[in-house]
Amino acid sequence: MKNSTLILLLFTVLLSCKKNNTGGVAVVKAHVGHHSQSVKGATVYVKFNTKEAPVSPENNYDLKIEGEAVEDHVHIQGLRYGDYYLYAVGYDSILNQVVKGGVPLKINWGDRKKEVEIDIPVTE
Repeated sequence: MKNSTLILLLFTVLLSCKKNNTGGVAVVKAHVGHHSQSVKGATVYVKFNTKEAPVSPENNYDLKIEGEAVEDHVHIQGLRYGDYYLYAVGYDSILNQVVKGGVPLKINWGDRKKEVEIDIPVTE
């Protein structure tokens, strides 16, 4: 009886320990930039539980956040600790071109309740 209770308790703890998903309180402030200039109104795609870009970027992400046209960053709210890949797509109005690129992001356990800033460099 004692062993089965311990196993059940351990199983419950493991299931309640979620990461790499929404439902947390971490906020990511993603700065999308092209040639040292902010790309306002960019869209950021988030892939959970990975450090690498999916094969087909825009179609294979878990979350999509559209930035506001007046903001020089995109807020991604409600993440838990874990590994993510962020992929940004925007428009460089000076060059009149679509720009895109991505970076891995790790939210550590100690940062799970904080605002985390990251730069996402993009290119043509």
